[in-house]
Amino acid sequence: MIGGLMATDLELYRIFSAVAEAGSFSQGAARLFITQPAVSQAVRRLEAQLGARLFVRGRRGAVLTAEGELLYQHASAAMRLLASGEQKLRRVQNLEAGQLKLGAADTTTKELLLPYISAFHQLHPGVQLMVTNRTSLQLVECLKAGQLDLAIVNLPIEDEALSTRPIRTVHDIFVAGHAFPQLKQKTVTPGELAGYPLIMLENAANSRRYVDRFFAGQGVALAPEIELGAHELLSSFAAIGFGLACVVQEFCQKALKEETVFPVDLSPAIPPRAIGACWLRSVPLSEAAAELLRLLEENRRA
Repeated sequence: MIGGLMATDLELYRIFSAVAEAGSFSQGAARLFITQPAVSQAVRRLEAQLGARLFVRGRRGAVLTAEGELLYQHASAAMRLLASGEQKLRRVQNLEAGQLKLGAADTTTKELLLPYISAFHQLHPGVQLMVTNRTSLQLVECLKAGQLDLAIVNLPIEDEALSTRPIRTVHDIFVAGHAFPQLKQKTVTPGELAGYPLIMLENAANSRRYVDRFFAGQGVALAPEIELGAHELLSSFAAIGFGLACVVQEFCQKALKEETVFPVDLSPAIPPRAIGACWLRSVPLSEAAAELLRLLEENRRA
């Protein structure tokens, strides 16, 4: 029910408004591209439902009664609102308007998403882009609270309420600064690496948990001396000699190229993992979210 009337009655109001605007049943029918008998029948149905006479037919056509005039003032406003709503909906569906609420970690936004965000904005400048920066696990909670349309997270995320799709493969490695020259030509085991001072992300980070699980599978428990909340600080702390930092290789290229740090040869190496898109399984992706996901998948790197 809508305001006490069935939704199908909206068509009766549309016909009523067309007749009132045209001042004639025949001209109202012509505007709607339907027959005059169909218009007359619709008006009679509406009058029967409301228990009021809406028009008086005369030589000058159909004239609104006092009750009809009162109803028309509200019905015409409602029709305009509906038309406006339909127009806005079409613009959103065509990516000419609307918004996209996207979530990602700071580093993921900077190192991975910015080119795609830029491309999306150039293609669809009318869509407002709202970016929320949180950890992967916090972004999952934002999705479930309806605060995001799409989140870019560190996989794996095990949650039946969510759909995920990998978009980029990354590698977790340890890097060291020049305070540890002995490691440049040496291969270390997980157990040996655990004996060095370690710098890692906070254990609230999904990527940190992935690394911890790998070492646990090797029978090693990591106890980092320093835990940081920002990935970009990890290599900086390693460069000045605080210890060995666990970084995403693809996001540490500047420090590696400048040789302020070097990769530690760990054997066995940490298996590669994925960064992926995540959304509520029960909620279809919006047109804007689906478009950004398409851009990301088109340029996926294995």
